[in-house]
Amino acid sequence: MKRALPLILGLCLTACASLPAGLMPGAADAGRGPFMPTDDYPTPPNVENMIGPEDCRGSTLAAIQYDLPDYPAGAYSHGRQGWVVVRFHVYADGSVHRADVARAVPNGVFNRAATRAVSNWQFRPLDGADVLTNCVVMFEFRAGEVRIR
Repeated sequence: MKRALPLILGLCLTACASLPAGLMPGAADAGRGPFMPTDDYPTPPNVENMIGPEDCRGSTLAAIQYDLPDYPAGAYSHGRQGWVVVRFHVYADGSVHRADVARAVPNGVFNRAATRAVSNWQFRPLDGADVLTNCVVMFEFRAGEVRIR
């Protein structure tokens, strides 16, 4: 029995060390618990194919305020993952208008968080353009974290 105890303890520690980073103790947001995915991350689109030759052209965009969206609590607790492509316009003063979802998988789960975040972005005033139309950004909601892609 005394010989079995170190072996069992070693196996338990090895099992804990092989958990994915999102499931490791302490890897979760405070108070949320670990992210437990219930579905695979869907294959993202080629965002560059969604941008037309005249989209978002005429000035250089320089963000001065651009917070990422929050991972929706319901999606986090249910282990949902996905992505959202948002189209938006930038006016001469650098403000964002008409932030709308162009594509999302799964549709509806992360849309509101993504469009709300983009609507609050602020860019440096545009040089020589009244408006930049159809600018595009993609957010990945993956393993409990949000990234821009």
